[in-house]
Amino acid sequence: MREDAQILDLCCGTGDFAQWLDARGLRVTGVDNSAPFLASARAKLPSVDFYEADMGSFRLQRRFDAITCFYNSINQALTAASLRAVLHTVREHLAPGGYFLFDVIEEQGYLEFWESEDVVEHEGRHCELHYRYDRIAQLATCQAAIRENGTEPLVEFTLYQRPIRRQEIREELRRAGFLVDSIRAVRKDVPRRGRLAVLARVAQ
Repeated sequence: MREDAQILDLCCGTGDFAQWLDARGLRVTGVDNSAPFLASARAKLPSVDFYEADMGSFRLQRRFDAITCFYNSINQALTAASLRAVLHTVREHLAPGGYFLFDVIEEQGYLEFWESEDVVEHEGRHCELHYRYDRIAQLATCQAAIRENGTEPLVEFTLYQRPIRRQEIREELRRAGFLVDSIRAVRKDVPRRGRLAVLARVAQ
């Protein structure tokens, strides 16, 4: 990818991957629907444009050479209609020949990994994470509490996700006007099975 490529990091969170892109000279923009996360991202990268918006309905009036979306954020599209909205919105923001790179979790990943507890220290803050998966409802939840110095939670929230099958991703990408270049299993991250890396592109 050329050095001055325009990259949109969708569901950018606190800006860690945007920071990685920026350090490599790429022109990065971030979108997330969490104001506290975006505040952290802006503190790291004050010269980068960050926008608070939903991944299925953002409108930036710009097109990008590539869009990334990681941390199984696509799984937050809880219905086929909402997944379709995300993919169409991404498609509208890509230049001809532009790429969309993202990850997604299938049910196997939730079954093997999601019933767990985790504590993460991030940017001087204490993050408590409680993962649960309802196999009957096919609904995954992540309850998070972010604390500072053992105080009452600064932020508490619950994320909802659903497993998405490889075939559903492939069909919905094609319906949205993408060419599917690659769908591959990711085995160097958690979960060891059930996570896919997907690369799709817009025709020239």
